[in-house]
Amino acid sequence: MNVARLHGPLSIQIDEMPVPEIGPREVLVRVAHCGVCGTDVEAYVGKQPRGWTITYPFRLGHELSGVVEAVGAEVTTAAPGDAVVADGRLTCGYCYYCRRGLWSACQNAGYFSGGLAQYAAYPFANLVKIPAGVSLAEAAFAEPLACVVNGQAKIDVAPGAVAVVIGDGPIGLLHAQMLRHRGAYTIMIGLLDHRLAMAEELGVNLVVNPARQDALDAVKGASAGRGADVVVNAAGHVSVLKQAIDLAARRGHVLYFAATLAPSITLDLDLIHYKELRLVGSYDSTIAQYEDALALIRAGVVQVQPLITHRFPLTQTQEAYEIARRQQGLKVQVVHESMA
Repeated sequence: MNVARLHGPLSIQIDEMPVPEIGPREVLVRVAHCGVCGTDVEAYVGKQPRGWTITYPFRLGHELSGVVEAVGAEVTTAAPGDAVVADGRLTCGYCYYCRRGLWSACQNAGYFSGGLAQYAAYPFANLVKIPAGVSLAEAAFAEPLACVVNGQAKIDVAPGAVAVVIGDGPIGLLHAQMLRHRGAYTIMIGLLDHRLAMAEELGVNLVVNPARQDALDAVKGASAGRGADVVVNAAGHVSVLKQAIDLAARRGHVLYFAATLAPSITLDLDLIHYKELRLVGSYDSTIAQYEDALALIRAGVVQVQPLITHRFPLTQTQEAYEIARRQQGLKVQVVHESMA
């Protein structure tokens, strides 16, 4: 089978590898769609996200959907032909966090990215069936949307609250839709007009491009001068986290969602103290939140189809990552020819 692997910074090659053999408790998935994740792009350009160990050739691609090709002898929860998404986290099941159902915090976790291959093998417990009415292309958003669901669970959003999302990429647009559904007046701050236009199409109340409008003035103007009740940091830059604290109202909530990949950050802690801010981090998700994500897509609460701007075959994975690196669209997907 063909597999797209990272052989070095900015170098993806198509390699020939054998189709995985599955064990008695594993499932072989024929991959259909795989989204290009922002963190994968960071690895593509040569950075090393915290917690990752990158040795070349390295496999990327964890936002995937597919169809079950074969199941192991002991698998009873899946059958050939089932449409599924796969969680790449390989947990131990016995550590302190696993025993409490906090799988994403497993102390002994590994990870497998199988989306940039024609076939991938996963433990049966790592699969979630795609509900009727959700396409394979839409289902490939289950992983990033599950992470958004995890983050949203950590912030309080009162009806009518003013909520700001900093970052106009796919993750920011998912957060904005969730905040709108929770009853917030939503403001998106971003630098790319084509992405801000999509935010307006998806129902964001106010879009702000700081190159033309002062963000703090815009937020205060929409909040009777108090600032934002909720600020979501959906862009991985140190300046954005500082801006989030400045934009937050007294007793506001700041969700630190996008990692900066910086070794250290300097923040005005006194400002957090005197404004009584709640600053909370969010990372990853659980497989139950994959189910929640698919349910949100099925219900139409979160629209993901409009976010797909580019599709490439597996043989053009390098081109797909270049489009994502240059931020020329929104969500870029690698689509396997036989599943298109």
